[in-house]
Amino acid sequence: MKKKIISAFLGMAMAASVIGCSALAPGQGTDPSSDGSAAGSGASSDGELQVGIVLPTRDEPRWIQDEASFTSILGDAGFSSEVLFSQGSSATELTNVESLIEKGIDVLVICAQDATAAAQAVEFAHENDVTVICYDRLITDTDAVDYYVTFNSYDVGVQQGQYLIDAYAGQTDVPLYLYSGATTDNNAFIFFSGAWSVLSQAVADGQFTVANCDAIAPYIGQELDSTADHEALADIL
Repeated sequence: MKKKIISAFLGMAMAASVIGCSALAPGQGTDPSSDGSAAGSGASSDGELQVGIVLPTRDEPRWIQDEASFTSILGDAGFSSEVLFSQGSSATELTNVESLIEKGIDVLVICAQDATAAAQAVEFAHENDVTVICYDRLITDTDAVDYYVTFNSYDVGVQQGQYLIDAYAGQTDVPLYLYSGATTDNNAFIFFSGAWSVLSQAVADGQFTVANCDAIAPYIGQELDSTADHEALADIL
C-alpha cells in the first residue's frame, strides 16, 4: 500500500512537471559540478530512503531543474528521496540503480540513458520488489515497468512538422533535413512519426525535398507508426 501511495503521488507530480517543463530557472538547485547524489529530501520517519531517482546527465539545465523539482515536491509531501545522474553511461545508470536499491527504496523513477540497455536495471529493481516509473523516456524490451510518465511526444512532433509547413507556405522544393534524435531514445521514434504525419504529404506535394535521407523515399505520402514501423524508422533516424 505504501508503494502504491508513493507511486500515485509521483505520477501526479511528474505529470505536472512535464506539462510545466519545470518552473525553475537554469542553475537553481544543487551544484552541477559534483558527482553521485545530486540532492536528497531527507530520511523518512523510519530512517529509510523511499524514492530513488536516476536522471541521464547533470550537464544540461533541464535535468538540474528536474532534480530540484523532484527534491522539493517529494520533500514537501513528506517523502525521502535521492537523485543520481548517469552521466551518459548505461553502466553508471545500472550502478546508480543498484546503489539506491541497497539503500532500501520503494519506488524507482528513471529516465533512461539507453531505452534498451536500461532494461537490465529495471529488471533488477523488480527482482527486489521496487516499483518502477519511467520518466520522459520509455524503457523497451522488458515488462519490468509499472508506470510511464511523459509528454505527448507524437503531438509535439505534429506541431514541429506543422510549424515548418506554415513557415514555408507557398514555397516549393525547400530542402528538408530529417533529424529526430538518437535511436537509443524511444521518444525519437514518436517525435518523428508525429512530424512525418504532416510533413509526408507536404513532401509529396513538392513543398519540401528531403535532402539527407534516401531511406524515407518509400514512405513519402504515407504515415509511419512508431511501433509497427519501428525498424523502418530506425533506418531513417
